[in-house]
Amino acid sequence: MSFKCLSLKHSCLIVISASLAFVLGCSSEQKGKAIEQGSEVTGAFPNVVNLDQSWTTDTQQAFYFTSQGSRILPYKWFLYLEKAGSEMLFRDNKHISQLRYLPENKTTWNPDGLAVGFVKDVDKKTKQEWMGFNCAACHTAQIEYKGINIRIDGGPTLGDFEEFNKVLVKAMNETYQSEEKFDRFAENVLEKGYSANDKVILRRALLEQTEILAERNQANHPDPKQPAYGYGRVDAIGAIFNQILSKSNDMPNNARASDAPVSYPFLWGTHQSDVVQWTGFAPNGPDSVGALIRNGGEVLGVYGQLTIPDDKSVKHYQSSIQIENLGKLEEWVAELRSPMWPSEYLPAIDAVRAAEGEKHYAKYCVNCHQLIKRSDEGEKYTAVLTPQSEVGTDPQEIINMLEIREAGKYAQRKEFVLAGDVIPENTNGLAPLVNAVVGSLLEHPIDTLEAAITEYKGGEAAKQASDGIDENLDHHPRNIFKQKLTVFKNKYKKTPDVSSDKETSSTPSGIDAFKVYKARPLNGIWATAPYLHNGSVPSLYELLLPSDKRSKVFYLGSREFDPVNVGYISTSTLDDAPVFRYDTSLKGNSNEGHEYGVVELTNIEKKELLEYLKTL
Repeated sequence: MSFKCLSLKHSCLIVISASLAFVLGCSSEQKGKAIEQGSEVTGAFPNVVNLDQSWTTDTQQAFYFTSQGSRILPYKWFLYLEKAGSEMLFRDNKHISQLRYLPENKTTWNPDGLAVGFVKDVDKKTKQEWMGFNCAACHTAQIEYKGINIRIDGGPTLGDFEEFNKVLVKAMNETYQSEEKFDRFAENVLEKGYSANDKVILRRALLEQTEILAERNQANHPDPKQPAYGYGRVDAIGAIFNQILSKSNDMPNNARASDAPVSYPFLWGTHQSDVVQWTGFAPNGPDSVGALIRNGGEVLGVYGQLTIPDDKSVKHYQSSIQIENLGKLEEWVAELRSPMWPSEYLPAIDAVRAAEGEKHYAKYCVNCHQLIKRSDEGEKYTAVLTPQSEVGTDPQEIINMLEIREAGKYAQRKEFVLAGDVIPENTNGLAPLVNAVVGSLLEHPIDTLEAAITEYKGGEAAKQASDGIDENLDHHPRNIFKQKLTVFKNKYKKTPDVSSDKETSSTPSGIDAFKVYKARPLNGIWATAPYLHNGSVPSLYELLLPSDKRSKVFYLGSREFDPVNVGYISTSTLDDAPVFRYDTSLKGNSNEGHEYGVVELTNIEKKELLEYLKTL
């Protein structure tokens, strides 16, 4: 590749980053009709009602079905793949519902009737179509109360990501092995008039993709005794680090068990927070390029494709990340607001009790969980980061996040590709993650750049990138980007130097700065069960109890909402799906910690506080 072409690709990232950093804080008018409280969710199966979360119908549907670059298997394969042991289609609404994803009927937005967050991704070069996930698959919730289904946009899914992966590989493998299944599959996937050789090629490709997905499952879950994730949890960081440090690094032995599953965080307020992730390690917000980097990393964790070149002088990496669409998804999330307790469907809040509960919140909770009016949810806020040693909750996510591995292809590259510290020979996954995503951004072509800038009203930056303006001027996009990158780097906690035998400092710039969990505003907290970062407490009421009084075992799978204790009903049997037995004694599942003064409240005072939490 010529120097001129390389410089052009660098300019793409520069202008994208500068434009997004500036305009992500700006809110453009949404298209379509505003969603009204109680209106039917477009395409939902069965009928589901909306809550008013400041979205339009177009924004909601676009959020559900816009690709971010995830590629699990060829799209047409997914349309016609059958379940293992059955002729039922894998994507049948009944099967999707059993996995606790949200089935949908066919609509203009969703012509093939895929579940929420199951989307088509098209490779811009080869035009190959893939099925993958977008953020809606993991961040769209639904509760049920007395026969009424209520959609919570941006809420944590109950979907079983681990089980989806397992049964998908099983279905693909059985299709490869069974002549009858494969014949039906080929008949639907191949064009009319296909030849015997076409079937051979298809079967070979099916085996190859099955092995890729099976290897991924094995890397994340190498031990059969490893505790299952179950409904509503995933070890996203573990999967991302394995993709970055093992798969894309061509180092299979670098894989580690992804055995620290956590609940999916709710999305409202995410764009406004200065940091994201449960451990608060990722800088965020319109003052830096953090939003692009954390969204790009998320794509790589859900089957995004990435190639890291062996030549360390190459500054751009091929990936499937859809930069333009990441910008759109981020804008929609920025406009999303928390769901308010719907008294027309759930029992009314006791105003007297809630007023007393507000006093308890002011005394015991607000220092960590700041209060933000719903009308102010668009404003930036600084999250509280509490040391794990203080909060006492399960440490496994932090332990895994800080585990040291060989850097491989990332060693001696700069953390931010074009700038930053050099990555040592041994490191945790944080610096390679940033490097991988920034390198991926450099690879995207001009048409993605132009579309992203159009979406975020950054046309002027695009003009400056190609009009020959003096690059020494402060307002040149290259220098704007450097300024924004400096903000990001200053926010980004530095990975401790693990190449030295010297004792690590316990100052905020050392490794202890990573041993924290994030406390955020509790707007809409009533709609986000189960609780704690690893989903180990079934209800808000139990979270107010001492650890030894909380359920040691409970069951997930039911969408039936408990408005008294605020959480899902725990039941050991379901008619339409298996239940997941959550055992808090297993690795990564501890329900201990978060025992502040609130646990000393009387039972009446706890009920008052609980009533107040419903109002947030």
